[in-house]
Amino acid sequence: MKSKTLILGAIFVLIAVAGGYYQIAIQKSVPEAKTEVQSGARDNGQINRANCLADDCLAVDQLEFPVGVLPDPVKSALDEAINDEYKALSTYQAVIAAFGSARPFAMIKGAEEQHISALKAIYDKYGLETPTNTWVGTMSAPATLKEACQTGVDAEIANAALYRNTLLPAVSGYEDITAVFTNLMNASKDKHLPAFERCN
Repeated sequence: MKSKTLILGAIFVLIAVAGGYYQIAIQKSVPEAKTEVQSGARDNGQINRANCLADDCLAVDQLEFPVGVLPDPVKSALDEAINDEYKALSTYQAVIAAFGSARPFAMIKGAEEQHISALKAIYDKYGLETPTNTWVGTMSAPATLKEACQTGVDAEIANAALYRNTLLPAVSGYEDITAVFTNLMNASKDKHLPAFERCN
C-alpha cells in the first residue's frame, strides 16, 4: 500500500513538472510568434498598415479617442461650421445638376467634401455624433451659370467671414479645431473665391 502511494505521488510530481515545462515553453513561444507577426508587418522598420491587423497597426499614434469633452459654445461653433459647409456643397451640387460639370463648380464640390471630412474628423476625435446634412436636395440652381458664379462668390465671402468673425474666436482655446477652421477659411478666401470671381 505504501509503495502504491509512493508511485502515485511520483507520477503526480512528474505530471506537474512536465506541465510546468510545457507552460514555460508556450509563454516563451508566444512573444516570439508575436514578434514575427509584427516584424512581418513592417517594411524597413515602418508599419505596413495595408497588410497588418495587429493592434499597433490599427491604432492612431499617440492618440486615444475621445480625447476630451467640448463645452457647448465650442460644439455649437463646430455644428455651425459643418452646417455651412453642407450648405455650400448642396448649392454646388444643384448647380452641377443644372449645368453639368462646369468649372469651377466640379472642383470646388470636391473641395467642400474634403472640408466636411476634416470637420468630421474633429467630431470623431471628441466622440461627438456628426450632424446630418439637412441641405441635401433643398437648394436650387440660379437661372444662368453666370448667376451661379456670383452665388459662389457671395457664399465664399460669407463663409470666410463666418470663420474669421464668429467661429475662430469661439474655439480659440483649441489648437486642433483652430487649425482646421483656419485652413477652411483660407481655402474659401484664397482659392474658392478667386475661382468664382474668374468665372463670374
